[in-house]
Amino acid sequence: MPDPIVPPTPTVYQPSTGPVTPPTQADNSPGIEQVQAIFDRVMPPAKGESVTPPPVKEVPPPKPPDTPPLAEPVEPPKEPKPEVKPPTEHKLPSFLEEALKGEEAPKPPSAPPEDEWPEELPQFKTPEESKTRYKNWRKSYNTLKEELKKAREIPPQNAEQQNRLAFLEGQNREMAAVLTRFGVEQSAEFQNNIMRPLYASWNEAARIVKESGANPEDLAKAMSLSGKPRFEALDTLFSEMPESAKAEVHDALRHYTRFDEARKQALANAPATFEGIRKRELERQYQEVGKQREQMKGFFDTALRRLRDDAQLEIFQKSTDPEATWWNEQGDRLIAAAQDLYMENTDMNRVAVACLLAPAADVYRKLWMAAQKKAIDLQKVIDDRFGNEPTLSESPGNAANLVPEKQMQEDLKRPFSEVFLREFHKAQARSR
Repeated sequence: MPDPIVPPTPTVYQPSTGPVTPPTQADNSPGIEQVQAIFDRVMPPAKGESVTPPPVKEVPPPKPPDTPPLAEPVEPPKEPKPEVKPPTEHKLPSFLEEALKGEEAPKPPSAPPEDEWPEELPQFKTPEESKTRYKNWRKSYNTLKEELKKAREIPPQNAEQQNRLAFLEGQNREMAAVLTRFGVEQSAEFQNNIMRPLYASWNEAARIVKESGANPEDLAKAMSLSGKPRFEALDTLFSEMPESAKAEVHDALRHYTRFDEARKQALANAPATFEGIRKRELERQYQEVGKQREQMKGFFDTALRRLRDDAQLEIFQKSTDPEATWWNEQGDRLIAAAQDLYMENTDMNRVAVACLLAPAADVYRKLWMAAQKKAIDLQKVIDDRFGNEPTLSESPGNAANLVPEKQMQEDLKRPFSEVFLREFHKAQARSR
């Protein structure tokens, strides 16, 4: 059903020659009396001069125009409406505006604000007031303390700093990716397991193509393609080659393609590849360190066996005497300290001291051996001297074998005549 046609509302216009101008705003500009008062305040008259304002003529108000009789509505011509310009405002001089404002009444002085944290404790009127103020102070202090703690935990950053930080983080990630890729390409495992076999396969295929009379550059152009165009280019290149050469080239290209795919996969996920390479490198280094430790332990055991068994060094010898346990424990501690210094030490100062003491130990051993030899010789002299003196003993058969002190105790138990005759006969025998 079509919409009903509703005629527009008719517009009634006054029969005038043009559109009616809207009334202007009321004139609020200052009158002559106000202007004269301003001049009197700014520039007062001289003494004896009377100021009489000029007579003001009364202007009768304008009569409103006669209202014409209403007529039939006439359709106005389609003309653009004239622009209504706002009335121009006349600005007064600055000194007149200041004078028109008048003098402002002075404001009563405001009470000084109460200091929340006075330097000295104020005097409170009642105990309740003091308690209330103290609670408020304590609450404010705890609030500020919590806000300060939270502010210290949050780093101060504005929008510019955040943008700068995001830019640097992005740049850092890009540099890390480039460095990771470079690390993968320069690693020994990547070079040995992928790049060297890759180059070897390509060189082998190029050599066979060249020896078969074809151009290796055409092979490089064909391998730079992918999909069906690659195989068509290879068929064109191999069309004039012997069948045996084709088989060898296909085998070399098959190895080349396999290593090239491995290279692309390794570089596509460079961070994971680099992490795996680093982990395997650490395992290999750990195994090498273990082998070196075993080798060093073998060297140490060989040196200890040579000094203890072949050279018969006294400090490393073991004793079977139950009372010489301290000697055996001292040797074990010495061997353990030497092994720790040889295999676990990383302080080069200790190594320097050990290198100086090693040759000095042999010199000390020789000095000890010389002192021991002289002590044995002196003991023999003492034994010979004390063994030739007369002693008293009841048993003549073994008297010469007794120690002088024990022989003297035995002689005291025997008769004096027997002891005297025995020693007399000994003296005669020595004098002969």
